[in-house]
Parts: sequence; structure tokens; C-alpha cells
Amino acid sequence: MAEKALQGIRVLDVTHAWAGPLVGMYLADMGAEVIHVEKPGIGDMQRSVAVHGPGLGDDNLVFLFINRNKKSITLDLKNPKGIEIFKALVKESDIVVQNFSPGTMDKLGIGYDVLNDLNHRIIMVSVSGFGQNGPYRDQHAYDLTAQAMSGLMSVTGLPEDPPLRSGGVVADQLGGIYGFCGVMTALYWREKSGRGQHVDVSLMDGASFMVSDRIVRYAALGEPELIARMGNKYPFLPLTLCYPTKDGHFTFRFPAGQDPFNIAKLIGREDLLQENEGEQPVSFMDTAALLAKIDQPLRDFLEDKTTDEALEALEGVGVACAPVLSIDKLIEDPQFRARDMLVEVDHPRCGKVKLPGVVTKLSETPGTVESPAPDLGEHNDEIYCDLLGYSREDLDEMKKDGII
Repeated sequence: MAEKALQGIRVLDVTHAWAGPLVGMYLADMGAEVIHVEKPGIGDMQRSVAVHGPGLGDDNLVFLFINRNKKSITLDLKNPKGIEIFKALVKESDIVVQNFSPGTMDKLGIGYDVLNDLNHRIIMVSVSGFGQNGPYRDQHAYDLTAQAMSGLMSVTGLPEDPPLRSGGVVADQLGGIYGFCGVMTALYWREKSGRGQHVDVSLMDGASFMVSDRIVRYAALGEPELIARMGNKYPFLPLTLCYPTKDGHFTFRFPAGQDPFNIAKLIGREDLLQENEGEQPVSFMDTAALLAKIDQPLRDFLEDKTTDEALEALEGVGVACAPVLSIDKLIEDPQFRARDMLVEVDHPRCGKVKLPGVVTKLSETPGTVESPAPDLGEHNDEIYCDLLGYSREDLDEMKKDGII
């Protein structure tokens, strides 16, 4: 098996739900030893919610996905003995990932300053709805909250309809991605300085970056249309962008690199661009203006074509376009499969489980999906006995006292 980039890095993953666990998942995919610290008897809240199905019993597919490649231990962080054990683990670790409400780790006596005193190389990643400072820091937030307050929902949907949430868990995913980016940057800094640091990630910040094109334009120009809901259109571009076909929808890439005159000829409407004949668009906006003149005729031309026919016709005149794939079509798509974006792993109760693959492909140290999420406390013996030196009798006693 190929060496992995993060082999030798140990992570304490004190997270629950979505965004926080994703940071640990990305680290585990790349070879880090990620120890998911869960509440005795209950575990991560995600164990008991969301997707179940025939043959899965109490196992939740989402949990199996976002906690894959990890180890699981149980530990009561409200118990003084539990805090003592956690501090011992910190001394043996490189990274702590947590997504409690801001201030919770400090109240438990294991905030960043305390952890830094124990281990100057420790990196702590804190993922929260609004970040560790600001007037909203103490408010609870989830994916939908962050989508709503980031501006993302305000520009999603049709002009005449209410704002819509994204079809995916965008804010949580971005929280995980930015948390991973932050910890990797901090690891690089630690290689140079020998010191760890605190990484602060906000779901609202990450989701707001999704509309940064709107933010930068509106901040400079202040024009209301720049922040309006436009459906499948786009500010500055009076184009549909997503055209219906006889059997579905496909997208049409605006307008860089497109030749409006070739498209007009394809659909038999050269007359619409006669006054511009012989002109060569010199800018993105010139091309967009010409395409706007044939937007509705192009829609009319395509609506009685199948998606395959539409794609073939437009690709034939150099237009970048693509079908809108439903999820069932996506997971069978040859490009998706060629990139190993759906992998199969064994689970002791569920059998073969299909999980999303690793997005980032590394040539020398590729990440892999080797196992779904572990059972609650599955690695207690390994971590407490082999790493910290407790005896089996110690573990039995701690279990009886509710510490693990």
C-alpha cells in the first residue's frame, strides 16, 4: 500500500454532526490517525439521526461516510478523570478538532491556552456557526442557518419566489474544507516554527465566500440587480444558461469562447444578428450582448430536441455545454466512476457499503477510503491501553464509573 501524506499525524476529533467531523474525515483520508472522542453510551448525535435503510439496522449511512477511516473511543469530558485522560491524549497528539459552541472547551478546562501549555506543537481547529468572536458567537447555527445569514440563500431561487437553500449541505461542507485548509496551513507553519496555533472557522464566513463575486461587485458599485435572485441567469448576463430539452435539461456555458454567429446559423436565425454581421466581439460583455439576442430562439430550437441531440448540435459549433445530471445518473456516469468518486468498503453488519470517494488526487501519496465509521468505543482498548498504558482492569473500572 502506498505511503500516505499524513501518516504519523495523530488527531483528537471531538466533534459531532457534520462540519466538524468532515475536518477529521479529510485528515483521515490522507493517512492521519483520527481518534473520534464520543460521549459514553450515546456517541456522536449523527449516529442516531438521518439515513437508515433495509439491512442497516441502527447504522446511519451519513455517519458511516463522514466518520470513515477513524477510530472511536468513549470519554466523558464533564468528568474530572475524563479531562485528565483527555489532557494525556493531547500530549501524544498533533491536532485537536472540535465544534462545540465557542467557550465550551474553556469551560471544560481544555481550551486552546491550556492545550498549548500541555503541548506547544498542538494545533486546535474550532469550527462553529459564527466563529470565536463577534456579536453572534454564542448563537447556535447549523448548515441552513449559515446559508441564510451568509447571503447565499438570498441569491438562490427565482426572482418571484422565496429564497431557497442549496440542494447540498454547502455551509457544513465548506466548514469542513476550510477547517482542513486551515489545519494544513498550520501544520506547515509548525514545521518551520515548531509551534502550533488555533484555527478558527465559521460556517457563515465560508458560505459567504460562495457569493464573493456578488459581494465584491455590490461593495464597489452598489447596484441592487447585482444582489437579486436570478434563477439560472447571472448578473451582467441576460442569458438563460440552463435550457430545457425534450427529455431533461442541459446547461450552456456563457459566453467566453462562444461564437454567437455560429449559434445563430445553427438555429437558423442569422437575421437576429444581421446588424452585427462582420463584427468580432472584443470582450466578454460584447459576446453576452449578442447571445442575449438569440437566447429565446435558442430555447425554442432546443425544446423539441433530446438532450443528446442538443449537446451534439451545440458541441458541433464549439459551444461548451453539459447535461444536468440527477443523482441517480451521476453515480452511473463514466466520468464520475473513472475518478473513483464512489467506492465500496466492507462493514461488519451492513456488508458492502458505497461511500463517496476522495476528491483530491495525490500522485505520490493518494488518499483512500479503507473503512466506514467505527462502532462506538471500538478502539478504547487500543488507545487507552496501548497508547496511554492503562490496564484492562482500569478500563473496566472507568467504564463502571461512566468515564468511558
